[in-house]
Amino acid sequence: MANLVLYLVKYENAAKAGMIAKADLRDRADVHKRAIADFGGRPIAQYGSYGEYDMVYIYEMPDDKALAANLHLTDSLGLAKYCKAIPLMSSDDFAASLALAHDTPTGYGPATDG
Repeated sequence: MANLVLYLVKYENAAKAGMIAKADLRDRADVHKRAIADFGGRPIAQYGSYGEYDMVYIYEMPDDKALAANLHLTDSLGLAKYCKAIPLMSSDDFAASLALAHDTPTGYGPATDG
């Protein structure tokens, strides 16, 4: 089953200055699409943003190893000040996970008196 991920990136100031100065460096979504495909993934959506994050990507990767390799590579390039990868699931799977949490007997409980 493919891994669906939301990936948020805040670029280093020097990297962003390079993108401003050089037109051929500006389309990071195109570069990221190719990197996703190189690992067997499928880009779904890419958005530019401003504020806390500069770019937002939604994509799927074939497995955990391919996702980790893609993230290792993008992190190693030093363009990002920080980034966040968030696993995603369908709303049906989310609802099913809540039912599973309810239906699975465990000894786990709140850390409160009572």
